[in-house]
This record gives sequence, structure tokens and C-alpha cells, in this order.
Amino acid sequence: MKWSVLKELLEKYYAGTSSEDEEKQLRLLLEHEDLPSEFDEDRILITGLYGKEKIPEPSSNLNGKIMSAIDDSEKNIKIIPGKRRLYSIISVAASVVIIISLWFLLQDTTQFKDTYTDPQLAYNEAVEVLYRVSSNLNKGRDQLEELSLIEQTHSRLNLIPESRDAVAGELRALKYIENSIEMLGVNERNKE
Repeated sequence: MKWSVLKELLEKYYAGTSSEDEEKQLRLLLEHEDLPSEFDEDRILITGLYGKEKIPEPSSNLNGKIMSAIDDSEKNIKIIPGKRRLYSIISVAASVVIIISLWFLLQDTTQFKDTYTDPQLAYNEAVEVLYRVSSNLNKGRDQLEELSLIEQTHSRLNLIPESRDAVAGELRALKYIENSIEMLGVNERNKE
């Protein structure tokens, strides 16, 4: 059987341009036992959409069954009144503690301490602090200079493998020349 007809019907079906007769023909073709595996997904989709059995209507007391199931599930939940009261008291106490702690944390504590009345003394203290900061920064910079020396040495050492490879290449070339000379017997002729 040529399955090109089935491919055309599927294209029309997915495009939404197929007629009812074409859809019936499509369903019949998809029910063949020798259907190639490339149409398996289409078979599952279309037979699932049209289904072979009708969906049963819900029973007349479906609403009552749902409500009784909800009531049964609510009966299984046990609420102990003492625990509920305890939970509310604990939650209120926790809220009060959080509010009080936030009040203490957010209080304005920006009062100046150790202010200088003499401007010259304040200036001298500021200069001394700045000198300390500057010397500490310079110590850090000195360590960075040592690190840069290490980096320079490392980059120089990286040149060694490159030069070693160049020398090895030259030695290989000399080895080829030496082998050629031995093959030709040039050394033996010169000795005679």
C-alpha cells in the first residue's frame, strides 16, 4: 500500500483543511496493522482524540459524593483548642520581641565622641592617621612588586622550552645529514 495518501491526509488534517470524509478515511488508514512505524505518533494522537468508547456521563449524585469526601477529610483533622491558643500567644510574643529589637537597633546613636576643641591638635591627629594608612598601603604595594618579579622570571622560564624545541629541531636536521653522509659513504672515501 502506498502511504503517500496517508501523508497527504495527515497534512490536510494538521492544517485544518480536511473534510469529515477525509478524516474518516484517515482514521481507517491509521487502523491498519501493517502501518509503518513513522506513523505511530499520529495513530496515538488521532485515535486518542476520537476514542473508541464514549466518555460516560457523570452520575446524578456526583456533587453529593464530592461533598461527603470533603466532609470526611475535615473530620480526620483534629484541632486541639489549647494548642491553637498557645500558638497565637507565641506568635504575638514573637512579634513584640521583633518590634522592640528593631526599635533598639534603629535608634539614632550618632553622637560624636572624642571631639577636639583645638583645631591644630585635630589636624595633627588626622595627619598621623593618614601616614599610618599610607605606610600600610606602601607595604602592600611592595609585596605586589615582588609578585611582578616572580611573574617576570616565570615568563623568562617559559622561553626555555621554546628554545629547547628549536635546538631539538636543528639536531634532528643534523642527524638526517649525518645519516645521509653515512649512507653515501662519503667519510670512507675521504679516509682513503
